[in-house]
Amino acid sequence: MDLKRYLKEKKVFIDKVLVDYLPEEPPFGKRLYDAVKYSLTVGGKRLRPILCLAGCEVVGGDEKDALPVAVAIEMIHTYSLVHDDLPAMDNDTLRRGHPTTWKKFDEATAILAGDALLNRAFEVLAECSLDSDLKVKVISEIGRAAGMLGMVLGQQCDMEAEGREDVSLEELKFIHRHKTGALITASVVSGGIVGGGSREEIEALRNYGELIGYAFQIVDDVLDIIGDESKIGKNVGSDIEKGKTTFVTFFGVEGAKRKAKEAVERAIKSLEIFEEKKREPLKRIARFIVEREY
Repeated sequence: MDLKRYLKEKKVFIDKVLVDYLPEEPPFGKRLYDAVKYSLTVGGKRLRPILCLAGCEVVGGDEKDALPVAVAIEMIHTYSLVHDDLPAMDNDTLRRGHPTTWKKFDEATAILAGDALLNRAFEVLAECSLDSDLKVKVISEIGRAAGMLGMVLGQQCDMEAEGREDVSLEELKFIHRHKTGALITASVVSGGIVGGGSREEIEALRNYGELIGYAFQIVDDVLDIIGDESKIGKNVGSDIEKGKTTFVTFFGVEGAKRKAKEAVERAIKSLEIFEEKKREPLKRIARFIVEREY
């Protein structure tokens, strides 16, 4: 398969409907609506929603059934970026090749835009046409990944580790398993749930998601050191500026690259229970994660 074409087609598919899932523009408070729309549509690879669609397809489901879930996941991911970029957190000014939401609008509006996206995501999930049992499972999976024992916890731990020299590898893995890996895992797992995957298939997807989430963060750490800002669309060198311990700290650049590749190969191995043709997109996406431009 042609991965570039696959990713482009899926991105176009998702981008076409994202704004359709927003409520009608209100008569007042237009600035909030504009900030939400800007944050959601200004760019992005749509990796997480694409993983959701691919997770649905690999178990034999119809990607159209997973589309509302994929949209909700992208809303949650976007909210997390909007909040992570705030001066009180990562204090970034560039995201997806454009000014961050707080920089484009203001801090208060950015906070509210993130809140709006998170809550809208769960509205979308609650109102979608899935079978009730599947809907509850999906909402539980995504809510846990995004919440205080998932992504939010990871962000808090990441801030607490900033500037510390005693961060262990175990702590670093814990941080990023929650901050980065949790939503990536929930994306592919929720797709599998929507598609009617068996318990064995869901566990295989969970293992795959956890491993590519780990690889994704390692590559991000490498890109922060040697990445091209114009290609990756965000500020580079920020980890060093903030005194962050990263996977590069422990493994070095080349060692980190090797660790990422090893994780991806293990992720691909976990897909062996699926038909070869159906697992190909997930296999190629895993390799794409470590082949992002340095």
